[in-house]
Amino acid sequence: MRDIHNSLKPVQTLDPAPSTATRYGAPVDGKGFQAVEHLVLIGAAGEALSEECAIACVLQSSENGSDWLPVTAAHEVLGASPDEAGIFARIESEGGDLAICRTGYVGPARYTRVGVLFLGDHEEATPVAALALLGGAHLKPVS
Repeated sequence: MRDIHNSLKPVQTLDPAPSTATRYGAPVDGKGFQAVEHLVLIGAAGEALSEECAIACVLQSSENGSDWLPVTAAHEVLGASPDEAGIFARIESEGGDLAICRTGYVGPARYTRVGVLFLGDHEEATPVAALALLGGAHLKPVS
């Protein structure tokens, strides 16, 4: 059995909280690592989800940790290809909630972050959280 515990660094990027409006996670600095996997956890939706009332997950990148652009190139991600706005997952149907939406970033930017977009009118909150797993550390064990 291989050791994964000492090879991954988890980073909570979006604190767990009931939400009705768009939230962006903290920046993840990829320096010293070869890979980053972002996971967005969606709880039970407070609203009936549809095309007009949806939840979307977006991936952004930055060279300096403050100027953000959506990741739109399919070759920069692992998993579902993002659209022109950087959206890599969209939940718009009943039963689509209670999900873990994930994407791996393999692009050239040093910093990445995810956002959870509440599209349409969300009066009742939906719990969301996000974390990143940094892997392929240049120095081990990671702390």
